[in-house]
Amino acid sequence: MSSLTNRYGSPKRGLTKRTRTTLIIGSLGVGMLAALYLATASHSSVEFKDNSFEVLSPTMATATVDISKDAGATVQCEVRAMSESYAIVGWKTLVVGPTEGKGLTTTRYEVELRTESLATTAGIEECRVIKDA
Repeated sequence: MSSLTNRYGSPKRGLTKRTRTTLIIGSLGVGMLAALYLATASHSSVEFKDNSFEVLSPTMATATVDISKDAGATVQCEVRAMSESYAIVGWKTLVVGPTEGKGLTTTRYEVELRTESLATTAGIEECRVIKDA
């Protein structure tokens, strides 16, 4: 055994119980903080959904979308039209300013999109608050 120790060195000592406990508690704390951050960071005060779409011609489509937001907030939404191969053939940025009312308000918008080729679908890609109330 001593020849192995001379050749490879003495075996490494394991972690003490105190060190192991400290590492576990620290890891749990970091995990809880990360979960809290993700829960609050991904919360958005704007909701959106596609209502319908219509392809008017090879160069024009419309998307009807519902946007729910705080009445005093300004949001920016990206609306896109896609071809049969899921390529984006039309894109428009819709900025929605403050609306009448209080609290969460839902409004329907019809967005006209110019397309570079025939679209097979159109709808809202994303919305984000650019100015809170």
